[in-house]
Amino acid sequence: MIKTDILIVGAGPVGLFTVFEAGLLKLKCHLIDVLPQAGGQLTEIYPKKPIYDIPGFPSILAGDLVNNLMEQIAPFKPGFTLGERAETIEKVDDKMFLLTTNRGTKIQAPVIAIAGGLGCFEPRKPPIEGLAN
Repeated sequence: MIKTDILIVGAGPVGLFTVFEAGLLKLKCHLIDVLPQAGGQLTEIYPKKPIYDIPGFPSILAGDLVNNLMEQIAPFKPGFTLGERAETIEKVDDKMFLLTTNRGTKIQAPVIAIAGGLGCFEPRKPPIEGLAN
């Protein structure tokens, strides 16, 4: 079982920045994401596309932002569980939660931060009869 101070569901830019802010407070973080790498949609969909809505950057490539965030959080040594989906969250007692993934990984923390972004990436299929065939 993995034990941490803060469990962050979602390893996109918001989840990664949460690690930075928590690290400044000396809190240990662990991130979980269904994708096989950190970065969320920035890494998965458009890593080479410029984005324009990041404070302090008139323009930055999505992949560069993720790389910068990973470099920024490296000193805090966060844990990562990637390629797994959060399945259940149980309250163990008044001070602790237990999250179990679709692969049976168990992570315990007193705080869970949800940074899910758009959520799990799944294809959006048009409602066309027989499309699956």
